[in-house]
Amino acid sequence: MVRKKMLLFQLLSAFLIMVSVLMSIVVVKMQDAQRGQALIVQQAEEFYKDKLYMRAINTYQEAVRSYTTPNNPTIERGILQIYKEAGKTEEYYELIKDRIEERKAEEDEYMALSQLYVDEGNIKRAIETLQIGMKQYESAPMKALYEEIRYDTDLVSTNVETVKCPQDQWYIPYADGSLWGYMDSDANMILTPQYEEALPFTGNYAVVKIKGVYTLIDRIGDWYAIDKIGIEEVTGASNSYIVGKKNGKYGIYTNTFQAVTNLDYDDAVLSSNGLCFVKQNGLWGVINCNGESVLDFAYDDVVRNSRNEAFASGYAVVKDASGYFIIDEEGKPLGEFHYADAKGMEGGLLAVADKNGKWGFTDGVSETVIKYQYEDAHSFSDSIAAVKKGGEWGYISKDGKVVIEVNYEDAMPFYKGESLVKNMGLYEILTLRYYEYF
Repeated sequence: MVRKKMLLFQLLSAFLIMVSVLMSIVVVKMQDAQRGQALIVQQAEEFYKDKLYMRAINTYQEAVRSYTTPNNPTIERGILQIYKEAGKTEEYYELIKDRIEERKAEEDEYMALSQLYVDEGNIKRAIETLQIGMKQYESAPMKALYEEIRYDTDLVSTNVETVKCPQDQWYIPYADGSLWGYMDSDANMILTPQYEEALPFTGNYAVVKIKGVYTLIDRIGDWYAIDKIGIEEVTGASNSYIVGKKNGKYGIYTNTFQAVTNLDYDDAVLSSNGLCFVKQNGLWGVINCNGESVLDFAYDDVVRNSRNEAFASGYAVVKDASGYFIIDEEGKPLGEFHYADAKGMEGGLLAVADKNGKWGFTDGVSETVIKYQYEDAHSFSDSIAAVKKGGEWGYISKDGKVVIEVNYEDAMPFYKGESLVKNMGLYEILTLRYYEYF
């Protein structure tokens, strides 16, 4: 036993000696490398002092190629600076690209290359570069440039005073005096004002009223179906269904004016997910488009969004005796909080109000993620929300920062990168210029 312990001790001692020798060799080699590299760097510095830029760069590159030391990153940064000072912009940016690919680039390099792409109009590459950089650095300048791109807008003016928010297609219903027509997001007239009423297009069709009769039209204005059952009012449309009022009661109909069920309600709200809130005896419940019950009649109110729908991205806003709150498609509350008032779901953070009438935003889990501070607000969509402050409307991002100036008389939620705002009594079409990249 003693012999085994002695043998083990001798082996361990020999191993430690070998490790020590190897480490000594590595240290000596590293010191030799640093000395050799330092000599080359010294020569490069002399070239640089004399403004012999290309000779300096070539010599610095030799120092990096010949030796791998802790000084290599500093030397590479020096090469970058010389390219910039010498006006070698192509080489400067190519080196930055290489350093980004190798995950060696520093914050200012990401900014420099991103700004180059912006200046060249290559926005997609700018966004990609910023996204990579922001994963490595908590960078306020990078975030600021990213948001500047994200919320850059184009504005198209119209001569229209009255509009409705479009749905899945940007055919905008607008009124010209007493008649309604449609225009596109460039304010080009698509269908001349000729209708007494006009609902937004859903898919390829829209319900209009002409000569006192509701009619289904296609995108060029051709008639596809006509009401023959005497619907008094159409209050909503989604996909292939409409909410129609007949004999003072609301029902669910196809957009070709055929009754889905024989059930009548006090009110009804469609949604593009195929679910419909219906009201009976003062309470709201949910049915599907076949008229089958989905959620019991248990809600005092349901909130419509800007597209006259209740559900958006799988959630709706309802009210009970405790106030307004968010539910999913199965009726499960998203959180425990209730609010004095709320706007409809648009697909992002929900606009909610406190008992003093101030508006903020919630994700449904926390009471608020943007505190109560606005005179009015719409829920978030496209990562942006319309808010009213000082009597005027503008838009904020999810961190509460104003990204489109507060100077409009009215503002609607964004939908698929576009929105409607009002200025000097007329509506304008606001477009997020680079929406497709986000």
